[in-house]
Order: sequence, then structure tokens, then C-alpha cells
Amino acid sequence: MTPSTISRVHFIEFNARMNTLSATPFFPKYGTALLAAIMHEKGYETRMFLENVSDFSFERLTDCDCICLPVYAPALTKVRDFTLRVKRERPGIPVITGGPQAALYPDTVLDACDYAVLCEGDEVLPELVVVISKKGDPSAVRGISYMRNGVAVRTPDREPPAIPATIPDYRLIDGFRSKRRRVGRFAVMNTLQTSRGCAFRCSFCPTSKLFGGVYRNREIDAVIADIRSKLPYNRLFFVVDNSFLSNRSKTKALLERIREEKPGAAFIIFERHEIGRDQKLLDLMWKAGVRCIIVGIESLSDKNLGQYNKRQTASEVRQSVQNILDAGIHVIGTFVMGGDDDSPARADEIVEFVKRTRISLNLFIVHDVENDASKPLIIPLERRFQTYWEKSAPGDYSFWDWFTGNFVTYFPKRMKPSTLQRSLLDVYERVYTHRNNLRYMFSNNIFASIFGIGHGYSLRRLNRVIGAIARERYIPWLESVEAGLYDENENLLEDHLADLAGLPLPPPAPDRVDYGRYWGLIILAALPGIIRLAWAMLRWRITGRAPRPHGTEAPA
Repeated sequence: MTPSTISRVHFIEFNARMNTLSATPFFPKYGTALLAAIMHEKGYETRMFLENVSDFSFERLTDCDCICLPVYAPALTKVRDFTLRVKRERPGIPVITGGPQAALYPDTVLDACDYAVLCEGDEVLPELVVVISKKGDPSAVRGISYMRNGVAVRTPDREPPAIPATIPDYRLIDGFRSKRRRVGRFAVMNTLQTSRGCAFRCSFCPTSKLFGGVYRNREIDAVIADIRSKLPYNRLFFVVDNSFLSNRSKTKALLERIREEKPGAAFIIFERHEIGRDQKLLDLMWKAGVRCIIVGIESLSDKNLGQYNKRQTASEVRQSVQNILDAGIHVIGTFVMGGDDDSPARADEIVEFVKRTRISLNLFIVHDVENDASKPLIIPLERRFQTYWEKSAPGDYSFWDWFTGNFVTYFPKRMKPSTLQRSLLDVYERVYTHRNNLRYMFSNNIFASIFGIGHGYSLRRLNRVIGAIARERYIPWLESVEAGLYDENENLLEDHLADLAGLPLPPPAPDRVDYGRYWGLIILAALPGIIRLAWAMLRWRITGRAPRPHGTEAPA
């Protein structure tokens, strides 16, 4: 490495103020771990810090020459609190932010950091650090924003890079070895990337903005090496690709390679429902170890699907989901509630569909990442709470704590905000009962009999956390701001919004972390599946008998 004033770089991940995302302690964001590894390859002394895993004392975090932080909406205020303290107490340390919040809403971070990376950081970050080290001109670095003389400067956009072969190294995580020994192997959620971008343009999804509208595949050798490096931590991999199959020929080649090498890994992937139309590809995916597909169902209303630009119908999705299940692959269906065609009756449809198909469920409140009113918007600006919060309290970012996807942040068209909030809680409560969670116990699908139970109780935990916060703080606030804006049938009186000069900010979000609940029950309930899995794996190794998508055989 060229002699530099920067030699030690720290990457710091803050969790959302309200823990609503994961019950797994080791679940680092793929991009942060990748950038830490890239900088390590270039000769920098890098460390990565995960909240609730690493030593998060201010002195430890700032014992470096440069700080890099990914920023996600519900963690924005925690990041800002930290970076503003760095500027006060360690003004000589440059602070660089990146991630979705910095890319989509750079104005929310620029006053609290030195530089914001507005695109993928693989090439930008190393270049920027060299410029900072040499006290050069940052305007020559494309893809960033920063303040100069009180004015925000945005450099020209940058072409999306090829996906690097670099493997994220969990050993760079501060405290990883010691805590992993204490909490065990299955507390690590391996992440893997095989592609970036998506060929579709769903209106609520920020993927095209974040990845430059370009789809790319990672080199197969790099993917295989990445898998093998992480197998000692866990054989289950969460594939972070937004669309695993957008380039089918390259993805098929990857699946064939995995099938041939038999690394013994199982994969959870994201993919659209259309994969359910290709039986041969489903068979190949199963043989390569794909055990779960997260399918963006979003809605069972064709009107809503059209508004979201999903280019699919509810009947098509229903059939595809069944085909995937018939192929022996578990399904997590993601839904959003609160579209213009949604009423409380839509919640009943979701519950019935999930119970009948026996899929798992992830449910979110509709959100819109587009702010340009000249473009089609899912939620018009005049119906968004944020529009009025920014008028009432300019410069106050505390409301971002509530942008977890679990809380209503706008005025729905056909039901009150408080009704929508209660509907989300009600769907989770009705889906993730003890009875429904335990129905997986003796499922023919071994993966479902273990993962289905774990996922079910994790979501039950999540709903209890969300529900307690919502009932204590958020629903009373929603009821206060919706008063007079809806008729007796809960239809929004949109003309009344013009009279809103502002909205009071929501109550402060609590710092809430809830790890560990239900773990004992999960282990006990999943024990029959774990025993069956162990027996099937032993039989596979002794006999060499190929696994099957149904029955009791081991994962590929």
C-alpha cells in the first residue's frame, strides 16, 4: 500500500433502534463485510463492529484513522448521534457513510459526516480513502456527496462495477470468535451474493436506484470459494441477490456447478413467482441445495399489483407458489398491506392463503422510495406523514426510527392508519399461533420442519415486540392525527389534507432489543426434524444415495 495517513479503518453497523429485523446475533450486512475485506486486501488494518456482538464503547470504535458506516432508515438517528459525537470529540477522524439511506436521502446524513457514498462502494471507497489520505480534491471521486462551504456537492454518477471476487471475512468482526464460541454455530447467518440488480422495476423497490439499473452476475469460482469459506460457520446461506435468476443461463451454470461439487450447503434465495413455471429449473435448484424461496407476492389484489408495477396477477402467483411447494422447496411469501385497494378484509385473504398453502409469511406496511411527484407514486406526497413532519420540525430526524416497515407512515385510502396498524398485528397473531408453528414438526419437508418452526417463532417474537410498542405509543398517536380525516366507512377525505399545515412528531421510539425468547421452545419443537436430518445425512454419506425433494432425505 502507498504510504498513507490512513492505515486503520473501522466499519461500524448500528442496529435499528427497535429490534424488529432478526433474532440472529451474527447477521452482518453483506456489503459492509465485503468492503471491510476489500480494504483489508489493499493493506489497511480493518475491523468491523456489529452492535450486540462487538465492543461498542466510543473509545474502541474511534480508535482508528477513518470510520465507515452503512446507514439504513431505522438506524439513521443512532448513526447520526454517533457521527456527530465523533465530529465533536474526534474531529480529525474522517467519517464516510453509505448504504440505502445515504444513497436515497443524502441530505439526512451530510451534516453529520464528511462524505456520503451514493452508489456501490467497491471502487469508490478505496479511491476516496486515498484522496483523503493525500489531502486531495474529493470532487474528482465520482459517486459521492459532501459539504463544501455549507453547500452540498454531488460528483458525477459512476458506472456500476463488476462484482468483486473478494470474500467477506467474518474474522474481521470484532468479538466474532469469542461470542461465536458462547452462542454456538447456528447463531451465524451466512450471507452470499451471486448477482446484483434486478431486471424488474417494481415501484416500491429501491433496487434499480441502488444498483444503477444494471444486472450483473458474480464469477462462479468466486461464489464457490465464498461458500466453502463460510461452511464452518453454518451450512445455511441467505443469498442477498434481489433476483437470483434474472440471467437464467448464468444462474443455471452456477447451480450445475454447485450440484457437481456438493458442498453440502442449503440456500435461501429471493425470486419472483415465475420460477414456479419452470419445473426443470426447480428440480435443478433443489438438487443444488435451494431449500427456500422468498417470493414477492406483495398482494392478492390485481389492482394493487398493477399499482406496484409487479407485472403479475394473483392467480398466477397462487399457482406458482403451489408448484414451488410441490417441488419440495419451502416458500416465504412477502406481502405489503396498505395499498389503495386494501381494506381490513384483505388481511383475512392473506391469513387464509398462508394457512392453506402452509407457507411462511413476512408482512410489511407499504412504503414509497420515490419522491419525484412527476413520476407515478404509490403514496402521493400529500398523504405521507413525512411531508408534514418536515414542516412541523425541520431538521428533526427522529421519525426515521419508525421506518422499519412495521409501522404506518402515511394516510391509507380505505382505512384509518390505526386500523391498518392493528391489521398488520392481527395477521401475524393469527398466522403465527403455537398450533400453526408446530404443524411443521412432522412435515415431509425436513427443511420446513426445522426452519418453518424457527421462522415462525422468530416472527411471533417480532410481533410481540412490535405490538407492545404500537399499543403503548404509536397507535394512540395515530388515532390523534387521523381524527376528522376519514368518513364513517374509513374512506380518506383527501380534500381535508390540504388543511394540514403540519403533523406533530410521533412519540420517541424506544430502544428495544429482544434476543433469545422462544429459543428453548424452537429447539424442542424442531428436535424431530433435526434428528431426521442427522439420520438422513448419515445415510447419505454411507450409501451415497442422492437426496430427494420429498421424504426424509438430507439436503444436497
